[in-house]
Amino acid sequence: MKWAIVMYAVFVVNGEPVERISWGLTFDHHEKCQTFFEQNKNRVIAGLRDFAGKNELAGSELKEIGCAHATANFETEQDEAEVTLHMPLWRGEQI
Repeated sequence: MKWAIVMYAVFVVNGEPVERISWGLTFDHHEKCQTFFEQNKNRVIAGLRDFAGKNELAGSELKEIGCAHATANFETEQDEAEVTLHMPLWRGEQI
C-alpha cells in the first residue's frame, strides 16, 4: 500500500460528479499541497482544462480542486485509490 497527499479535481459530467486524482505530484502534508496550489493556481487550472478537453471529461464543469489523502495498492490493477481527508482549495468554473 502506498499513501500520499495528492491533488484532486471534481468534474461534473452529465450531472454526475467525477473525481480524478494525480499520483504524478505528491506531498508529505496538506500544507505543502496547499502552498503549491496557491503558487501555481493558474497553471493547475489550465492543466485541468487541457486534461478535460482530451478525454471523456470534455464539456464537463470543473467544480472543485483541492488536496486529499490517497491510499492505493499498486500491486493490482483492480484496486482504486481510497481518497479521504479532502481539503477544498478552489470551487466552480465551466470548462
